[in-house]
Amino acid sequence: MAEGSNTCEDSTEASSAYLNYAQRHGIKSAPYLTVTDLETAALIAERLGPRISGKIVVEIGGGLGLLALAMGVVARRVYCIEANPMWSMTSAGFLLRTKPKNVSFLFGAADQFVDYIRADVGVVCTHSDVSGMMELASQFAPQTIDVYGEMIVENPGAFDTWARSARSRT
Repeated sequence: MAEGSNTCEDSTEASSAYLNYAQRHGIKSAPYLTVTDLETAALIAERLGPRISGKIVVEIGGGLGLLALAMGVVARRVYCIEANPMWSMTSAGFLLRTKPKNVSFLFGAADQFVDYIRADVGVVCTHSDVSGMMELASQFAPQTIDVYGEMIVENPGAFDTWARSARSRT
């Protein structure tokens, strides 16, 4: 096949490259997204509004950065840390058009930034390596929020079996 083709070998190579990257950087989270549209991000940010308004927020595992952008509307400053560089490539064009000055994106393992960022609130919005990410969030901020954990406690029936099982695997 022609160079740059989309074959199984390309997919296998990309998967292998990501696994090697994750191992090298100590990343335990799975490479899937939980906030995939602006509407969901806005609803979550609205829910968090009273707890993040005017504050410095660090989001651990920011994915595409949609939640960080939405939180930036009410928070004084948002640091979005995402270890998986594939998400940054996916959303770069969108971020170039929409990112406000008070929202910053850091790509790499969150533990590398602990000594450099102090926040009021640490936010984790994932189903993957929740305990690890919450532990990291607590190193950045005295108040931490497990967004989906809170939602599941409030309304367990609203979450599908996959979401609950993904959270329990880590």
